[in-house]
Amino acid sequence: MKRNISVEMNTSGHLPDITYDYVQDKKLKKFYGRSFKIENFKNQIFDKRNFSDEKRKILVEVLKDQNKNFQHINAYNEIDLLLKKNSYTVTTGHQLSLFTGPLFFIYKIIQVIKICDELKDNYSKYNFIPIFWMASEDHDFEEIKSFNLYEKTFSYDYNYKNFCTGKIKTLQMSSIYNELKILFKGKPNEKALLDLFNKSYKKEKNFSDATRSLVYELFKDYNILVLDPDDHRLKLSFKEIALDELKNFSTYNIVNNTIKKIKNSYDKKVKIQVNPRVLNLFYLSKSKRYRIEFKEGKYVLIGKNITFKKDEFINHIESNPNSISPNVILRPLYQESILPNLAYVGGGSEISYWLQLNDLFKFYSLPFPILVVRKSLLLINKRDFEKIDNLNLKIQDFFLKKDQLVRKFLKSSDEYNFSLKNILHSYSNNIHQLKKELSSIDNSLASVLEALKTRHEKDFNSLEKKVIKAFKLKNSQKLKSIDKIFEKIFVNGTPQERFLNFSHFYVVYGHEFIDFIFNIIEP
Repeated sequence: MKRNISVEMNTSGHLPDITYDYVQDKKLKKFYGRSFKIENFKNQIFDKRNFSDEKRKILVEVLKDQNKNFQHINAYNEIDLLLKKNSYTVTTGHQLSLFTGPLFFIYKIIQVIKICDELKDNYSKYNFIPIFWMASEDHDFEEIKSFNLYEKTFSYDYNYKNFCTGKIKTLQMSSIYNELKILFKGKPNEKALLDLFNKSYKKEKNFSDATRSLVYELFKDYNILVLDPDDHRLKLSFKEIALDELKNFSTYNIVNNTIKKIKNSYDKKVKIQVNPRVLNLFYLSKSKRYRIEFKEGKYVLIGKNITFKKDEFINHIESNPNSISPNVILRPLYQESILPNLAYVGGGSEISYWLQLNDLFKFYSLPFPILVVRKSLLLINKRDFEKIDNLNLKIQDFFLKKDQLVRKFLKSSDEYNFSLKNILHSYSNNIHQLKKELSSIDNSLASVLEALKTRHEKDFNSLEKKVIKAFKLKNSQKLKSIDKIFEKIFVNGTPQERFLNFSHFYVVYGHEFIDFIFNIIEP
């Protein structure tokens, strides 16, 4: 587990064009405040200096209430630091995926901790607290209800349509626990993982509590604070933005205008990650979440078939701001309204839609945070690294499509090059020379030669396919090795970090796995 190789961000092909250009500092400077450089945090701190004492008090109160059962962890002692004006946060967030879901859940939390550590080294007069934002109000249960381990998918299959995932009960986890018990049997850290699952999902009452417990147990040696934004006290700080959205639909026009500017910055078609709705809010009712639409002068709750008169609904939200939940477009503004936050760590797609929001932040006079693209990791054992070297390939080659990878391997063979490439090169040179000589006799002869050349090229292409087929047969064992390594990098066609669960490695290495990832991830 000790060989580290850095791969250029665009090598894998899984980063949106917009996010890649942001990282490269190209084209998009007007769509964000500051790029992720440690020296830029000085001015970012200055911009966030007016975050109010009242908001700090509310935040500390909420964090203490939500984490009262975790007073034994290191991070709990950092909560009171947020009362001080020289204390700031760096945030990452994720859905409440069952047992953390994919590996990158772990990676982004470690990265936000590492950023805070580096900031402390460079700005010793300030305190920096890493925050894990639980997407507890998200209602897409299908996305969080399962995780993959080895070749098996573990799933919590119940009908929770429109439910805020944080409120979903963890009452029926015994079957998953029993399956894990069978799968982990005899593994070095079997008991530790089963205890972790049991403590998180069988003892806690809902997904919010389970995820909080899980994060604190995995990162008990590190200072990370878990925040659940589904709290009526926090919603007070978002009320004015929510009311403006309900009355004036400001987001729709502002963000669409920004999207037009982004598109005009390119001479090719670029993918826009998220398009704003006319109204970008949800309504919360009895643990469920309903999209709000404005039709014929009334507010309509989609999926609940309830309508409100305009004044009636506005007055209701004035008195009950906790009934409002921001969608993916407004969630960043909610976050930056309630936290003294300097930076946000997100995946490529997340950063892509954040770049659509700079004008909206300006409209509401909110400082735009520094955006940090989360690190991507690929975990390969020493034996596979040696195989890649012996195959005369590089790890970067495995980000090609599989057929391109195979072709590259075959064409890199000295035997292949000697048998076909040299002959083709020699043939091409001879044809070129012959064409010159024939042209000096009669130009029409050159045309005849060109027709022959075209026919021969088709024959050579056909021959090349047969040669490749023969080489595949001759190198079948090596190709099997390539195939096995490729499947570890793209499990079922999905990048490893988006498919495998942390327990795949934890059951072997235990908590050392978390420490290992912590040591190799750079801020």
